[in-house]
Amino acid sequence: MDCVANIEKLAITKLIEATCLFDNEHYDWAYYTAGYTIELLLKAKVCSVLGIEDFFDEKNGILKKLKFPQTFKNHDLEQLLILSGIYKEFGKDCSEDINLRTKWSSICSWNEGSRYLMGKAQLEVQDFLTSISEIAAWIQKHS
Repeated sequence: MDCVANIEKLAITKLIEATCLFDNEHYDWAYYTAGYTIELLLKAKVCSVLGIEDFFDEKNGILKKLKFPQTFKNHDLEQLLILSGIYKEFGKDCSEDINLRTKWSSICSWNEGSRYLMGKAQLEVQDFLTSISEIAAWIQKHS
């Protein structure tokens, strides 16, 4: 199993699904679904950096050997960015590009609990999707 490629494919699928939800005026679900794009891309980077062959196999994979596998199996984008191996480079680019820093800040408001949110405005979600797309492109470019 090509773990990194599969997770990256899943990440892009989440962005496509979020766009479809947005286009059909399901703004809350578009917001929620889109956030997984960045989470999954960062998890793919973690797998690449650490040589994890199957991120989702908790019973037989390398994560079973860890004392704290939840370190990697979380939804915290900041923590995943640190573990991904691109934290320093991303920080440097954010310090030089206020647009990138602003988009990252917007994305970091997302978490898995977003599924309980209601009332997201169209423009807010549209901006969020744009931020997700641009940060996703940055991550993929630096993979």
